[in-house]
Amino acid sequence: MSGAVRCEWDTIVCGNCDWLERVLANGESVQAAPPDFARADRGRLVAILRTTFESQALHIAGPAVAFDADVAGFGAETLAVASWRLGRDEGPVSFTGREPRSPADHLSADVTLRLLPTVWRRLKSRGPDHPLIPALDAILRAWPLSGVLAGLDGTPTTPLDFAGHTGLQRLYAERLAATGTNGWIPPHGTAREWAELTFAEHNRAWPEPTGASHE
Repeated sequence: MSGAVRCEWDTIVCGNCDWLERVLANGESVQAAPPDFARADRGRLVAILRTTFESQALHIAGPAVAFDADVAGFGAETLAVASWRLGRDEGPVSFTGREPRSPADHLSADVTLRLLPTVWRRLKSRGPDHPLIPALDAILRAWPLSGVLAGLDGTPTTPLDFAGHTGLQRLYAERLAATGTNGWIPPHGTAREWAELTFAEHNRAWPEPTGASHE
């Protein structure tokens, strides 16, 4: 999947579960109404998220990572709201949710939050003053495994050691090498070592940090 999110606002679809299946399978966000996850079929939503999570987790080296349905649901709802608001100026919005504390948090949210940078870039292209941008900026910095794909200036707000999980550190390093964002370079530890190794493997010039990243 390319990770691109295409939005077709006038197409009628059947609920949040259908939206989620389509966005994960094809990268297409097709919404006929504002997302309402409170009324969604939670069992089906969790099953869709778990299936995608398990497929992604197969490619993560290191200890097995558990699936957290609540965190995965938070990521899905965030992406749904952001996608719906992409073509609308309805005032600012805030997203409820804690910052990641475990490998399960990072990878469960990444099922959908890895697509959020595409929405963020489209919002920015429409003007830097869109009321949704500050909220998405905060989400992307708090969830750096996904947020690194946005290529944001400045630094993340969550430690970059991913609770010591080397597989997630390696995945982060691969994504960092693609964006080369200075402020998102791990300052030390195994996460830093993986980043240096990955940049070398991809023949990417090593950027010097412009600010203090979190470890």
